[in-house]
Amino acid sequence: MFSSSRCSSSSARCSSSKERSSTCSRREESHCPARTRVPDSHEPGGYLKATLESQPRELARLLSDDAAARAAERLRGCARIFLVGTGTSYHGALAGQFMFRSAGIDAWAVRAFEFANYPPAFRKDDGLVLLSHRGSKRFSRRSLDLFEPHGKRWVAITGEGSAIDGEGVIRTVEQERSPVHTASHTGALLRLAQIAAALGQPAWHAELARIPEAVGAALGLRDRVSQDVRRVELKPIVHFVGGGPARATAYEGALKLREASHLVSAEGHDVEGILHGPLVSIQPGQTVVVIAQPGPALERTQEVIQALGEIGAVVIQVGSAADGCKTPPMDEVLAPMVNVVPLQLFAYEASRRLGVDADSFRRDEPRYAAAQARFTL
Repeated sequence: MFSSSRCSSSSARCSSSKERSSTCSRREESHCPARTRVPDSHEPGGYLKATLESQPRELARLLSDDAAARAAERLRGCARIFLVGTGTSYHGALAGQFMFRSAGIDAWAVRAFEFANYPPAFRKDDGLVLLSHRGSKRFSRRSLDLFEPHGKRWVAITGEGSAIDGEGVIRTVEQERSPVHTASHTGALLRLAQIAAALGQPAWHAELARIPEAVGAALGLRDRVSQDVRRVELKPIVHFVGGGPARATAYEGALKLREASHLVSAEGHDVEGILHGPLVSIQPGQTVVVIAQPGPALERTQEVIQALGEIGAVVIQVGSAADGCKTPPMDEVLAPMVNVVPLQLFAYEASRRLGVDADSFRRDEPRYAAAQARFTL
């Protein structure tokens, strides 16, 4: 959490301590008042399930306002834009990098820790887009504080009730009760797409209106995903693979599975990288989730699928080019908003199969609570 002495100027200031106490970060929640803890009567994973199902409605709501268009004006004319975040927010930044580039913008996704501690040489025409669910992560805040003296060409995409406010802030959704973020991620992706579309009018601009319906269709794959989860091996590890914009989806799928089903390990790979070493560590019978989406990465993705078949791995395909969990057709740079949904469902269904409360984040286990007390996010 940030004390008032570490708040930046009024244009990007921290909220009051009262506001911050209600928006504790996922690991910081172990220090929050007891009322924020998951009650004994809580349905395991119930918060995650409810938020998952809210995504089409929330995305339709975000499409109905002009907040992103107004935010885009702060970035207009930037020769280079950094997209910065941590964890899921970094995965959003990575997907956003492809959106911005497809709109003719020189964009670079950077992890907040690296941006804050090993910053690039800033130029006068640089811009910053910061992604943060709650606005309370120390290195995300430090990144904004570091950049702000260079001008007002920054935008912060964050949730309602966030610890960040100011003219450059654009909101997504209410703070999620589950620490396994879903709607705030797809909401941030949509905000990124809206900003990119406002700045560059890319070819996929008209497809934005179809996102809520496509996400709803992806949620309709739950039965298929549940069947897949029941038939595959989850331990010791599940691999996720994606190329181009789908790399961000693969990383996010692995993170969601770790967070929701913490008895399982998971690793995300880019489609080329898995061939340069990791492939030989995949054992027959292990599960690999591959995002198959039309675009320049698809040919290599199909080669990876064939190679995994030769090993004897169990491959689950997700995407509009998938032989299996097929999602609605969507431009490759927008597809992460849709293709991440079956992976969110996979994580939720895996937690149910393993008897794990996806909403707990192991806060009720003393050794993990003690571990989380050793650092501040």
